[in-house]
Amino acid sequence: MALNEQTKINLGRLITAQRVLVAPEGLDKDSLIETLVRMACRQCPRLDPAEVTAQVLEREKGISTTLDTGLAIPHARVEGLDDFVAALAVLPVPVTEERHNKSIRVMFLFLSPDKPAFFQKHLQVLAALAETFQPGFIQELLTLNDPQAVAERLSR
Repeated sequence: MALNEQTKINLGRLITAQRVLVAPEGLDKDSLIETLVRMACRQCPRLDPAEVTAQVLEREKGISTTLDTGLAIPHARVEGLDDFVAALAVLPVPVTEERHNKSIRVMFLFLSPDKPAFFQKHLQVLAALAETFQPGFIQELLTLNDPQAVAERLSR
């Protein structure tokens, strides 16, 4: 089901080239999450990247956020945020999530404010990610080896 245009989240506004990683080979899922959290936290210096990483990793222990399409969506609701913060990794060489035997091709980490007013928007971001990051779009991103090109493609 498509999101209605009034509530559709603009994922492109969440990502800049400075928060895109074309991941080198050899990183595991936890290392990718840690790297993306550090990238996202640069936008919010009052956040402690170690604390946020621990929060995201703890959430990941519960239920996998990796979809069959190859998109992983690690996320957390974080106190002290006023708006969403995100970072994106494109993985030319996929990372296997051992616990669920799924291949990760793209990882979109996002942090949302831990405020009741953002709960519905948090769900809308998840829905927009699932709708946008279909296999063809993921494959297209994998052909781009430049963070600027990835950010621009997401903004279209």
